[in-house]
Amino acid sequence: MIKPSIISKNISLVSGTQNISFEKKYDFAILVGYHGMEGRPGVFSHTYRFDFKEITANGIPIGEVEIICRWLGSYSIPVVLVIGDYEAIYESNFFNPYRVACCVKSHYCYENIDKQHLLNKAVYALEAALKLDLALCVSHDTDSVAVEFYNPDIVSMLTDYDAFENKLIFKNCAHLEGSIDALINCVNTVTEKILKTNTVFLNTLRQKVKNFSKDDLLDLNINHLLTKNRAFLDRASRNEITIAIDDLINKKIKKTCKH
Repeated sequence: MIKPSIISKNISLVSGTQNISFEKKYDFAILVGYHGMEGRPGVFSHTYRFDFKEITANGIPIGEVEIICRWLGSYSIPVVLVIGDYEAIYESNFFNPYRVACCVKSHYCYENIDKQHLLNKAVYALEAALKLDLALCVSHDTDSVAVEFYNPDIVSMLTDYDAFENKLIFKNCAHLEGSIDALINCVNTVTEKILKTNTVFLNTLRQKVKNFSKDDLLDLNINHLLTKNRAFLDRASRNEITIAIDDLINKKIKKTCKH
């Protein structure tokens, strides 16, 4: 998000959280270019991936802003400033009202923006952040974290992780952040299997219903399942669709027999 050309010689730019070395000492951290969590009306809102439905800490929804703040807090690194969209700012202030937050974009207004004004605003926010009591900006990372997917089958297929009620469980945000790359690789693998299964299922389904009208299918009230992202179609949904279609076929057979 930051152009290397604008960085002065006495500043080192670390690109990506995975490249942070905690063998070094950091006085504070600034989060730049952050967004809202999945399900919120932010600018390209998401939490890590499109298939992560929700991440909660002690039952409270959190996004990447709070996860990173708590992860850094586990190393006693305060986050003094968060720059991002409206939802990222809301999340930042919701969990810690002491740090400075600077909104530079919004889902509700992102055209005809005066970029120089936003730059001035960010500079003003940075100046304010550098005057903070750093100790107040350190986030505690004591709550367990639960990861929920749009397709609950993913959890049952990730046998190497702790799970409870269709959610993966991590002891805290540091544990999650430290595991995220390996987790995403595992999710990619099981998602490929799910996509293959659902492709075969949907192709078989099309053959079953080829002699039925759209109205016949709409009457079954399974359209909300059929319009799901193919990666989100879980075992329970497939069973519900199969039962509904088989019931429709049986009714047609009975009707034909009567005639």
